[in-house]
Amino acid sequence: MELTVDQAREIARLRRRHRGAQLVAHERDADVIVEVRRGGHTVEVRRFAGDGSVQGEQPLALAA
Repeated sequence: MELTVDQAREIARLRRRHRGAQLVAHERDADVIVEVRRGGHTVEVRRFAGDGSVQGEQPLALAA
């Protein structure tokens, strides 16, 4: 998958916001998940879809 200009800009913003952190890309069927890791822990996740959209983390629902 090739990133759009907007998606590449979002990766640049992630790098600026988390200086020194490791960015790990996980390529899926039609998208790429970018995980920002610091000290062995994930601190942020972004989904870059094949249609050009960027989606951030979704809060988890509480168990009933």
